[in-house]
Amino acid sequence: MSKIKPEVANRRIESFKKRFGKAHLYLAYHAAFPLALTPDFLYRLWANFQRDIHGQVLSIPWVGVSDLLLSSLCDEVGHELYEMDLAIRKELLKFLKEDPDFGKQRLDELANFLLDYIHLQLRNDDPDIQDLAQAQRWTALAYVLPSETVRELALTLSKLDQNQDKAEILRLASLVETVGDSLTEFEPLLIYTRGMVSFIRGNLESTASQFIRVNIYQNKIQVAGINLLVPEEIIKITEHSIKNVSRSKKPKNPIFSIIKTFNNQAASIQKLINNRGLRTLFVTSLAATCLVWGVRELKWLQPWELIVYDQMLRSRPIEALDRRILLIKITDEDLKLQKQTLSDRTINQLLDKIESYQPRIVGLYLFQPEDNKLAAKEQNQDNIISTCLFSSLGRDEIPPPPNFPIDNVGFSDVVADNENDQIIRRSLLFANSTDKKCTTSFAFGAQIAINYLEKQGIEYQFTNKGEFQLGKTLFPRLQANSGGYQHLDANGYQILLNYHHPNSLATQVTLTQVLSGQVNPNLVKDRLVIIGITAANLSSGSFYTPYSALPDQPARMPALFIHAQIASQLISTVLDGRPLIWYWPDWAELIWMWSWSLVGSILAWRIHHPLFLSLASGIAMVVLSGFCIMLFFQAGWIPIIPPALALIFASISVMVYATFQPQIASKITEESHKNNLPYNLTKKN
Repeated sequence: MSKIKPEVANRRIESFKKRFGKAHLYLAYHAAFPLALTPDFLYRLWANFQRDIHGQVLSIPWVGVSDLLLSSLCDEVGHELYEMDLAIRKELLKFLKEDPDFGKQRLDELANFLLDYIHLQLRNDDPDIQDLAQAQRWTALAYVLPSETVRELALTLSKLDQNQDKAEILRLASLVETVGDSLTEFEPLLIYTRGMVSFIRGNLESTASQFIRVNIYQNKIQVAGINLLVPEEIIKITEHSIKNVSRSKKPKNPIFSIIKTFNNQAASIQKLINNRGLRTLFVTSLAATCLVWGVRELKWLQPWELIVYDQMLRSRPIEALDRRILLIKITDEDLKLQKQTLSDRTINQLLDKIESYQPRIVGLYLFQPEDNKLAAKEQNQDNIISTCLFSSLGRDEIPPPPNFPIDNVGFSDVVADNENDQIIRRSLLFANSTDKKCTTSFAFGAQIAINYLEKQGIEYQFTNKGEFQLGKTLFPRLQANSGGYQHLDANGYQILLNYHHPNSLATQVTLTQVLSGQVNPNLVKDRLVIIGITAANLSSGSFYTPYSALPDQPARMPALFIHAQIASQLISTVLDGRPLIWYWPDWAELIWMWSWSLVGSILAWRIHHPLFLSLASGIAMVVLSGFCIMLFFQAGWIPIIPPALALIFASISVMVYATFQPQIASKITEESHKNNLPYNLTKKN
């Protein structure tokens, strides 16, 4: 401990400078580095440090050695053994560190020089010489390997008997105070040693003020991964002090405690960044991120990510009906009235009725490949869009009606996630055909939407990059790696299907209601009318959707509704600004995952109790999920499963490291005493 105040130390240093000059002061800077000085060591210091880090000569005279030892900056504590007061050492080292001609580089050089000098003394048979050499060694290592020095000192303290080795505890505490008072890495160890010194000297109030600053678990605190025992008496007075503080200093407003906790955590994180723990956190978080990214690239996480996607889709607020679309369903009841057949006469009768109500576009989602009279008498036949079906493995193509030009035809094919669950999550807008008759490149849902918007003066085009654009609205093509998809077959032109809830898609009427005049003409006028079969026995197909899991929805959605969803998405995006589902590029998702793995690493580094760590990790994942869900409500699809796994893997890795690292450190330290490994490592550094 210092015997003089900082202002007295500064006056002595200033007096020394005025009396002997700046060259003598440079020698004092260097002499402040070791704990103790001998004439022999100081002469060697004078001989080896005659230049600054830029190579400029310092011109320190040889007589500066005796002048310094006999000055007021040094005290003789033994035969040819001198030391500086702690306050003087701290000020001189501060000047050395802040001087641009010396700085940290000179501190590293002094540390290596001191380690060289005491190399043989560490093996001396005289225990006093050996103890001094060990103290000097820790002094040197404190500046080049501070975390390892803290660990060695903590390990040495952990082996002492707190009842029988009080003198040794006081000696080590003085050494910790001397070498680490200005170094961030030493703060936890300083708190422990200061508390133990106060306890040994009977100052219980000071003891409690120190130990309430650290986490005590099972009568131990952890310093650099080493468990240091806290006496039972300290546990009792610490608990008593905490109760008294909570009673007397309870904040009137809970926001004060929140701000204080935030500031304390911010300070802790800043200290963490400044020490070598950053390396551990960086490596573990990076390893966890790479592991999760590799698993994701193998598509092992894709089913889980799509399940979460479906759940978020179902959880969105229900939107209003799309008033621009009218769905005319041909149901089982309609077919019963038609005697189980749907004749061309009935279809044409339906078209006549609808035509009289002046729709803007009619989408006829019916397969009539041999009906030469379909819509033949309609005056606005160009406003009617029919459909066909591409051929595929084991299935022939279904041609469009013979009297429909191919420009008024859209294919009915859709794309499902066959490798996972056969759920429709994507819209196939365009595809190239190799068939003879079903040669259209437009999907039925896209064709009817494009024709509807063209009547309003909104044209489509493809940009120079080949991207589909309707008016001023761009529909980016789905890539192989998009959102939760990995290595997706993105052939054709696909986008994510932004569903309306099935209950709020559009107004629906039946064939019978239209033919019997039960439908208000205003429901048809200037609308996109889509006609199709929903009857199970004649349906043109039905598919699983994200809404299939809802108890109030059928397991499969008719293809008629799928194409109505596609058309509604295109029209509402252009006219209403309804957002498309967007996602981040790969590099942004990688940073996102690494950020959460870093969160997991920091939590595990700061919280050592498994239960509290689990609780903190759970809160972090709730925050992660809440943020992703909130963003999904704004049409943003960002990963939840991968960053959550990265957080878990990183926290487990750091927890395992923190558990076994003290054992490893103990072995390394024992070996270092035998083989002088820290000295060799320092020389390499």
